[in-house]
Amino acid sequence: MKGGYANRILRVNLTKGRIKKEKLGNDTLETYLGGKGLAARLLYDELKPGVDPLGPENKLFFATGPLTGTIVPASPKYDVSFKSPLTGVYAESQSGGSFAVALKKAGYDALVIEGRAESSVYLHIDDEDVEIRAADHLWGLGTFETDDVLKRELGDDDFKIASIGPAGERLVRFACIKNDYWRSAGRCGAGAVMGSKKLKAVAVKGTGSITVAEENDLRESVREILERIKTDPLTSKNYPVYGTPAVVNSTNLQGVFPTRYWHKSFLEGYENVNAEALRSKILVKNWACYGCPISCGKYCEVKEGPYAGTKGVGPEFETIYSFGGLCEIDSLEAIAKFNEICNEAGLDTISAGNVVAFAMDAYERGALESDLPIRFGDPDVVIRLLEMISKRDGVGNLLAEGVKRASENLGVSDLAVHVKGLEPAGYDPRGLKGMGLAYAVSPRGACHLRAVFYATELSSHPTHPTFDRLSMGLEKVPFMIDWENRFAVMDSMVLCRFGRTIYNWTTLAKVYSKVTGVKASESLLKEAGERIVTLARMFNIREGLSRKDDMLPQRFFNEPVPSGPSQGQIVDRNGFEKMLEKYYEIRGWDEEGKPTGETLMKLRLK
Repeated sequence: MKGGYANRILRVNLTKGRIKKEKLGNDTLETYLGGKGLAARLLYDELKPGVDPLGPENKLFFATGPLTGTIVPASPKYDVSFKSPLTGVYAESQSGGSFAVALKKAGYDALVIEGRAESSVYLHIDDEDVEIRAADHLWGLGTFETDDVLKRELGDDDFKIASIGPAGERLVRFACIKNDYWRSAGRCGAGAVMGSKKLKAVAVKGTGSITVAEENDLRESVREILERIKTDPLTSKNYPVYGTPAVVNSTNLQGVFPTRYWHKSFLEGYENVNAEALRSKILVKNWACYGCPISCGKYCEVKEGPYAGTKGVGPEFETIYSFGGLCEIDSLEAIAKFNEICNEAGLDTISAGNVVAFAMDAYERGALESDLPIRFGDPDVVIRLLEMISKRDGVGNLLAEGVKRASENLGVSDLAVHVKGLEPAGYDPRGLKGMGLAYAVSPRGACHLRAVFYATELSSHPTHPTFDRLSMGLEKVPFMIDWENRFAVMDSMVLCRFGRTIYNWTTLAKVYSKVTGVKASESLLKEAGERIVTLARMFNIREGLSRKDDMLPQRFFNEPVPSGPSQGQIVDRNGFEKMLEKYYEIRGWDEEGKPTGETLMKLRLK
């Protein structure tokens, strides 16, 4: 292949202390593209069914894409895939910043971590020079301090650090991997897998160049993309000016902002935690990932009050929803503090906010005993619980297991909100019916990013139709599948999801062809997207999942929204089942959700 790839995998076995550099064939790269697709193929091939997610047999697959490190806008991300300790099934997460670019420039399409070290270590990658080094002096440090200590020790700020905090070390099942201080491979517990391997950090410096097949033609395409970014309402205004907190208004005004642990869908006082409040109270400046013109990040600092000195990028919308809505806290300064604690400890803020709010609900109902009064609306309680979860101290040890396991332990499974063990993002499916299906069929659990269907149910945009958010019409299904396929391709190239209105199928085919030299048609990429989604499904089927697991929490079928713009709404069970059946039919899966032999043959997965 002419460009876009390094054609190499770096494999590190921590048990044996062995480092190998392996050639990666063009056929695999063309078939699975890179990033998520490549990692999914490796995950399926190399993990035996039933392995313990926290055992040495599990592996971490860090993968860059063909566009990583090129001039293509919004392409600074990496994918990390693994078997989740939170859900027990297929898992992947993406993160931005500059770590991926360093790994690609060091000459690797993927980094595979396997085995388990006897004592804490970190991985040092300086182009061809790769070493496993002792990390006893780093164990116990937060992610910010780990980054600082390693850079001082290495004497070079060009090293990019991905690390875990105390939560990952203690195997909190929703611990994340942090890189570039503010970016996270957040969902499904990648940090716990890293901690189980005694791997504290990966430090990467890459000085190589990335070859592009048709450089002049690519520059012309990039100029066109940049012009679209400047005029598109999402990329020219919403994300640069307001960031993801812009969604606080739209979700509340349509009554789909989950509140009081999913018992309500509207937060009284949401104006105190929306994007306008963030801009007026704590915003310092915009922050961008490597080479990205969108600058969605908002670097903030709390200047006064009990949380003075709190600083960092965010809080993002999902953090505002999970702690502000679910915990009923309308202090932006307090939420910024929770965000800082989670970043330093290495906790996924979506799962962390859900599990804290679950504890509040369970305590209020008498199902959870605690010397600490765990009540809604109390910021001090949230801070204390986050500390206890990170240390697995007291009730924090139970909550560190995630909502599903904690609810089963307490005998209140009917209260828990999750799909396949993963806590949902901030969109109530009772008022966004398409999101209900998206949560249910996502291979990693209740995920908002695999289909991003809330975007077309919440607001209009020139690049996509607007669906009635309360309709369970079957016309939503093929559109959602097309988005799932396209986003699987974007996650394989690897492109940021915030470029979704810029990178349609035509643009994806154009930039991929010009970077790699492979003449890729739209139909070829669509088939690749379908292949990647189906491969993730096959991994889960091998782990024992079936139709019964593509299901929403029963509360969404039985508990109507009590008030607000979505008052009285539930998910109609019959309508949901019909949408699920249509989804399987279009995917070429049987009635139990298993891809047919014909589908596997068509996708070259037989």
